[in-house]
Amino acid sequence: MKEVLRKDFMAQKTRIINMNRLGWALNELCEPPVGSLYVYHSNPGAVTPDQNQVLRGLAREDLFTVVHERFLTDTARYADILLPSTSSLEHSDLYRSYGTYCIQQAKAVIPPVGESKSNWEVFSLLARAMGLSEPFFNQTADDLISHLLSIPSSVREGMDQEAFATGKAVEIPLPPDARTLYRTPSEKIEILNPREPHPLPCYLPPYEDDHPYRLMTGPSLFALNSSFRERDDLRRREKAMFLQMNPVDAKAKGMKEGDPVIAFNRLGEVSFVLRVTPNVPPRVVVAEGVWWLEHCPGARSVNALTSQRLTDQGAGSTFYDNKVDVRLEKVQITVLSGAAA
Repeated sequence: MKEVLRKDFMAQKTRIINMNRLGWALNELCEPPVGSLYVYHSNPGAVTPDQNQVLRGLAREDLFTVVHERFLTDTARYADILLPSTSSLEHSDLYRSYGTYCIQQAKAVIPPVGESKSNWEVFSLLARAMGLSEPFFNQTADDLISHLLSIPSSVREGMDQEAFATGKAVEIPLPPDARTLYRTPSEKIEILNPREPHPLPCYLPPYEDDHPYRLMTGPSLFALNSSFRERDDLRRREKAMFLQMNPVDAKAKGMKEGDPVIAFNRLGEVSFVLRVTPNVPPRVVVAEGVWWLEHCPGARSVNALTSQRLTDQGAGSTFYDNKVDVRLEKVQITVLSGAAA
């Protein structure tokens, strides 16, 4: 939204780097090279593709890195300056849900702990220190939220304003004839698109097909990407960093449940504990979630196996277009004890 992004404050355009190619940007981009990195709301040392290249870039002596965080994540360990951030209990915010039409306004429950500050407060302080004198940066988070809500919007018409004002999540009622207009000639989803090289959805083989198993990096029940990995209780419930494999493939490899294994490809190798399950199709292996390095059974986590190559359309990540092989590891891996999920 232009009321928040305020691109009109920019004196000139700047280059934009796709985060999925952060490893390339930190190690190979020049004219000029990336000299500083400010990280907030993310843990790129764990969640971005090609982890070995990302960590190599973060380790550069000439890279000035600032990380705004609550926990000592993989990325925070590379920070030249580590700024303490607030949690969602310590700052006001406006939330919208994933997948449903709901909106919620939340106020801070407690004052910021210690010297921690919200993203908005840090951005405002940085703006003033850099000589940006626009009144926009003198607002509090509550001021900005109030301004956004004062802008008339047909989307909010008919919603329960009284419940919303008390901090409850409320549904945004859509009119019966509401529909999404897509940027296609028909303004609809076009499954058949003769303008594309492949007019209909079809199977395309992986770009790198030199290993036998397709690696699927699914979500974990006990974390959100790398978030919540500081929680000892959740890690105990998850028990270990598992690699799931079909029984047919495990038997062919001479592997069994609980074996220490290594998944590898040209990008790197990662240690796992094997979980044998018929829920995984043959020739597929599944790794759930993104673990912090300090809790991994080996030196790397799953994104050491994922590629920086972007999708053919949309410049998205290719997390699901990676192939690996698997071998037994000679060392024993400890499985955490604790309550079952």
